[in-house]
Amino acid sequence: LGRAGVLELARRGADVVVNARSNRQEAESVAREAESLGVRALALLADVGDEEQVNRMVDEVLTQFGRVDVLINNVGFRPLYPFTEMTTAQWRAVMAANLDGPFFCAKACIPSMIATGGGSIINLSGVASFAGAAGRAAVCASKMGALGLTRALAVELGPHKIRVNYVVPGGWDEQATSLDDMEPESQNLQRIPLGRLGIPQELANLYAFLASDESSYITGQTFHINGGVNRY
Repeated sequence: LGRAGVLELARRGADVVVNARSNRQEAESVAREAESLGVRALALLADVGDEEQVNRMVDEVLTQFGRVDVLINNVGFRPLYPFTEMTTAQWRAVMAANLDGPFFCAKACIPSMIATGGGSIINLSGVASFAGAAGRAAVCASKMGALGLTRALAVELGPHKIRVNYVVPGGWDEQATSLDDMEPESQNLQRIPLGRLGIPQELANLYAFLASDESSYITGQTFHINGGVNRY
């Protein structure tokens, strides 16, 4: 999903930064794909749950590109932990990725956005956060915390022309590049009104819309992109 978003922004002419926690090969591969579309691309490693690493990452971005206009907090750590068995360390690890990450990344990028006259921040959630799910207490709590962060920042940063929105994806056929090459099991799903899983490009299109001036009057909003699932 992150790759699709990066490549769609690159297709629309944006220089891009690809961040991964530890898989340098994967991040660099996506960056090279973006470069083939005629833009500049940078691959960096940083654990977004570590403020020092985030600050170093953003410092490098500003050194290389001079500004940050769009931040997509696409990270999602979704382990299954039965609540009564979950350790404090496990709880903290989920919070670090899903809630601290958007906080650290936004805090590091916002000064550049203010200095250049505005920007767009897009935070990512998931259906389980709204519906609830067994074994996902930490995930649901962290992602709903990020929703609160989104709404607060939308109000606080509005005067600086920085828009902050929340995207809630449903289920995806992550290998599909078009509706024609979807796996058979991704289609004819009765639990989804549109009858199928999504493809990454559909999420990428929403990212690109929220990153662009086409959404210039939209902030503080939650976008559910899930084929019509409504069980919350």
